[in-house]
Amino acid sequence: MDRLTTEQVIRFLELLADRMPEHAEMLRELDAQLGDGDLGITMTLGMAGIKQGLSELPHDDVGMVIARSGLNFNRAAASTFGAILATGFMRAGQQVKGRDEVTLQDLGAMFEAAAEGIMERGGARPGEKTVLDVIVPMAETLRQAAADASSLVQAVQRAHDRCQQALQETVTMEGKHGRAGWLKEKSVGVQDPGSTALCLMVDCLREFVENLPE
Repeated sequence: MDRLTTEQVIRFLELLADRMPEHAEMLRELDAQLGDGDLGITMTLGMAGIKQGLSELPHDDVGMVIARSGLNFNRAAASTFGAILATGFMRAGQQVKGRDEVTLQDLGAMFEAAAEGIMERGGARPGEKTVLDVIVPMAETLRQAAADASSLVQAVQRAHDRCQQALQETVTMEGKHGRAGWLKEKSVGVQDPGSTALCLMVDCLREFVENLPE
């Protein structure tokens, strides 16, 4: 298996919307150390927005499903993280606009497009303790997995493992943006909350693809 149909992407988003609120308290506590402590409630409200909007989306355009889900997240939970997620989802969705499937080859391009959009919107760069510090390495890993002719399950597992490694690397970084930027060297020693949320989402993706029928 090396692709996901639109229906499967919708089922994954349903799983994501159900699972991510379970981590709300942990994300709140982590975000309180570097931010406003609102990431937990943002995640809960945003995922409810994604789930509510899925029934209204076309089932023949996977790019539209992904892009609109990002917008629905931010509408339900307008915030810095919501805007970042919406941007990433919209740019990723544009890569498969009008299509009815996402292939393994698409995934690397989608993560790269998401990273580029986030950089353009917020002005951040890798190494500044933001979601880019996990998205960029995952994009590179997915590109390499496709070149290695990995299966989708293998590729997502590799991306998941790289995400976890990259997340730990954010602990030693000094924040450059938002409240973490105000804290400067005091932000060192805490992993980036947004990156943590992204890695939890990728863990859901790993679980989803591992349980798909062959």
